[in-house]
Amino acid sequence: MADEELFIKYKQNPTIELRNEIVEKYLYMVDILIRKYTGKGVEYDDLKQVGALALVQAVERFDPDRGFTFSAFATPTIVGEIKKYFRDKQWSLKVPRRVKEMSGRVQQARDKFFLENHREPNIKDLAEATGFSDEDIVEVLDSSNAYTTYSLNKTFDDDGEDSGAASLEKYTGFDEKGFTSVEINDIIQKVLKEFPDDDRYIFRERVIFGRSQADIAKTLGISQMTVSRTERKIKERLQEEFSKE
Repeated sequence: MADEELFIKYKQNPTIELRNEIVEKYLYMVDILIRKYTGKGVEYDDLKQVGALALVQAVERFDPDRGFTFSAFATPTIVGEIKKYFRDKQWSLKVPRRVKEMSGRVQQARDKFFLENHREPNIKDLAEATGFSDEDIVEVLDSSNAYTTYSLNKTFDDDGEDSGAASLEKYTGFDEKGFTSVEINDIIQKVLKEFPDDDRYIFRERVIFGRSQADIAKTLGISQMTVSRTERKIKERLQEEFSKE
């Protein structure tokens, strides 16, 4: 049975048996996509499992009526999940346990300070609020960068929700233009200065700290739709700025 027919049949009758048959046909994609991540401190079998689970999700979500191939649809989903797992694993390996424990209190202090003062707290503000030393605060904030393996690798889909569907590179285009990390950071800082504190806060929480839109909305006392619109607005501005370079 041709692949297209197989997907049509699965859409009409989505049984586990048929889904597994399709997954088996496309497992080779996982082997190809995980190659660049092997030998970097994460077990091959773990990556293979993550990729396979992402493949299952892609099969379940794929709509053959939309006119594109399954490979084109599934690849960003699989890569997104692999990258997310790789970052999470690397963070858990590199960041000391005490820093992970402190990060929760620092996050709470950041939220409380922002809501009361309508600006981002600095290191001294966070140290006073938590009782940690300035050095501890710096270490916790640095660990956030280790968690994201540079913040812009955070993944989003077209609605601004967390997913493995696409990365922020899709909106800025910096990945294809050969920008260095320093250049990327300079452009981001330039764009963020144009936005009010609330918007910058939403962007940082989403991209750097990986918080969900719902969680940020609850903290700020606004709707999730407002968070989504703000995020989209900043992405569009970033894309515009990167296209000039």
